[in-house]
Amino acid sequence: MNLSIALEHHQHHWTASGAPVDLSVPVNPHSGLPRAWYKGPATVEPVRTDGWIGSVAEGGAVNFRDITFNPHAHGTHTETREHIHDAFQPVDARSRSAALPFLLPAYLVHAMPEHQGEDWVVPCAALDKVSETLTELKPHAIVLKCTNADVVRDWSDTNPPYLEDGFAERLCQLGIDHLLIDLPSVDKEVDGGALRAHNAFFGSDTSPRSNATISELLCVPQGLQEGPGLLAMQVAPFVNDAAPSRPVWFAAEVSYRAD
Repeated sequence: MNLSIALEHHQHHWTASGAPVDLSVPVNPHSGLPRAWYKGPATVEPVRTDGWIGSVAEGGAVNFRDITFNPHAHGTHTETREHIHDAFQPVDARSRSAALPFLLPAYLVHAMPEHQGEDWVVPCAALDKVSETLTELKPHAIVLKCTNADVVRDWSDTNPPYLEDGFAERLCQLGIDHLLIDLPSVDKEVDGGALRAHNAFFGSDTSPRSNATISELLCVPQGLQEGPGLLAMQVAPFVNDAAPSRPVWFAAEVSYRAD
């Protein structure tokens, strides 16, 4: 089965065909990976009551399990500014509205970290090579490939790479509303609660970017080419600041549409 998608956006015609690429890492209570933020693995247990068990393997009629996980720590997730602000702005409401459309014009950027002191940072220079294109195409979303796709691991106490100072601000200037990255966070693991990139991207209380989202802990496969694409944002229906998500990528071609 061949899938073809077309989208008109800012005087440009975006077309995509071929196989979709799943950019998500599942919550996996069986392997316990990935995980981050000093959390133990996600867990799964059959429900047990007097005389009844939710496990076919143990003699029950059905499998009926409780799963315990943290959306920020145990897989790909999408979050809103509620993550860092005392404001009720659940991601479910965003995904049910035009604030987070099902299909987004997007751009994939290879942004490998560089060594700075004791840290590795995703450099602002990664945007220099594409800033002219981003200005012309005006994508709503950007996907940052910062790893070799080896993301199913325990990230705690590893000081993962994070966005260089000014990176999030430049994304805002370029009109990017949805930031996706294959790291556990856009910010340094231990930064004293500064959360500089989160705060810059989500905006202040006086200038909030209420429709913005950040998606973290993606897996961008090796070989996926830098360039434009159509991004299907599939977010689990949880009323929370963050929820597990499945971003799906369709590489696209873009042409100017003469009116």
